[in-house]
Amino acid sequence: MSDFIIVGGGGHARVVHDALETLGHRVTGYTDPDAKGHAKAPYLGTDAVLIGAPRSPVRDLVLGIGKVSTSPGRLGLLERLELSGYRFPVIHARGSIVHQEVMSGIGTVTMDGAVVVTGTRLGRACIVNTNATVDHDCRLGDNVHVATGAILCGGVSVGDNGMIGAGATLVHGVRVCADCVIGAGATVVRDIDQPGIYVGTPARRIK
Repeated sequence: MSDFIIVGGGGHARVVHDALETLGHRVTGYTDPDAKGHAKAPYLGTDAVLIGAPRSPVRDLVLGIGKVSTSPGRLGLLERLELSGYRFPVIHARGSIVHQEVMSGIGTVTMDGAVVVTGTRLGRACIVNTNATVDHDCRLGDNVHVATGAILCGGVSVGDNGMIGAGATLVHGVRVCADCVIGAGATVVRDIDQPGIYVGTPARRIK
């Protein structure tokens, strides 16, 4: 098992921390713009302490920064930290189900109750959150968040920086372009080829 530093100190970071410990890893600290009183690990400073020449023997990092928009900031931070010599192993929480033929990019995490089915490819820095389902042969770009309870049916494609809201459903085979937010509870029944925010059933663009 490995020692990890968590990048981020909010709610998502605490969930990731628990997932790491359940897998037998040790968290030696966390970084964040502010000390948030992370319950089980010491505060190491801002993310800047990790940029440049590594100052810690710990080389394995995990993104504990949540995602509720299409901002590419998480992925940009991962890339900068990679250049500084750190690694971002894929983390599948013990309570998730990830089939053997799933391919996951660096920095991706699947949380407890998530199901990711055979033939699916997850990009870098993705989150498949609690009780979300990504069915067979889906394609997720980089920095995609499939939020709690969302369902991607078979063959769905989601572009880079996508945000799929809690409880949303994307029906079989639909394609969603990069930089889209699908609102909580929305149902996507046809391809989306224009970036924006989509809500409702069937999903419609509002911004």
